[in-house]
Amino acid sequence: MPNFKLILQILLFVAMLTTGNVLWKYGLVSIGGVFVNGKTFFNSIRDLLFSLYMWLGALFYIAGTLYWFALLSRHDLSYVYPMVSIGYVLTAVAGVLLFKETIHFTGWLGMGIILVGFIVLSIR
Repeated sequence: MPNFKLILQILLFVAMLTTGNVLWKYGLVSIGGVFVNGKTFFNSIRDLLFSLYMWLGALFYIAGTLYWFALLSRHDLSYVYPMVSIGYVLTAVAGVLLFKETIHFTGWLGMGIILVGFIVLSIR
């Protein structure tokens, strides 16, 4: 029987990291990237330091990491860590929906396999 409370806790953790990554991507888009197109090291660092999106993304990552510590304190690493793989799927879908990125057939197939693995792992 699946432990729905634990699955929801894992999904909350994954949502925090996915949100952090989406915010970082928005930040990088808004500042024109870092270390690209002739942008110097110092200009890249300055842009990162003054980007609200980058700070918000870091905040989600820090909060997510603290939440992860709480999960690991209560549950087996061998169970919860493989469950986190659902984050790859959620982050990729966010890339498609928010940034108009393209995922090819093999990418969708791989994510389908991850999703099946998540479902199988959730049955204990």
